[in-house]
Amino acid sequence: TSPAMLEYLDNAQSAANRVNENYARELMELHTLGVSGGASGSRYTQQDVQELARVLTGLGINARGEPPKLGPARAALYRSNGLFEFNPNRHDFGPKRLLGHAIEPRGFAEVEEAVSILAREPATARFISTRLATYFVSDNPPARLIDQMSATFTRTDGDIGAVLTTMFLSP
Repeated sequence: TSPAMLEYLDNAQSAANRVNENYARELMELHTLGVSGGASGSRYTQQDVQELARVLTGLGINARGEPPKLGPARAALYRSNGLFEFNPNRHDFGPKRLLGHAIEPRGFAEVEEAVSILAREPATARFISTRLATYFVSDNPPARLIDQMSATFTRTDGDIGAVLTTMFLSP
């Protein structure tokens, strides 16, 4: 929901009839799964990127300060926080499939579900653990350490403090 990221990666212009994949790819490659086929073990496809991009339609910014004109059903789905806005008039309400999971049309709840799916992927645990260990331990951290950190990430549902504790307490 970062307005800067939504603008920088062109998601603020992404809508049901003109989907932009930049933010979806960035979310998958740099923030969760890592590059498909890379060391994290991620195996997402171009279709997964496209489906996530459809999930992310409607996310944008509202510099006007007032909500868009919406019918009653869509008004109930509208969300905003500061400059961040989820505009249901711009959202693709078709069914989607991400990493083998069906995502039913529900507006912003689809975004929350997709992020949860990405966060719980084993590749995400491995990718984030590797990034942390590379930063804090060495350019080539031991595989055993990555395995331990990944297991902690999975067991704690992504608790970064617990993952760092595993790393800091390792020999």
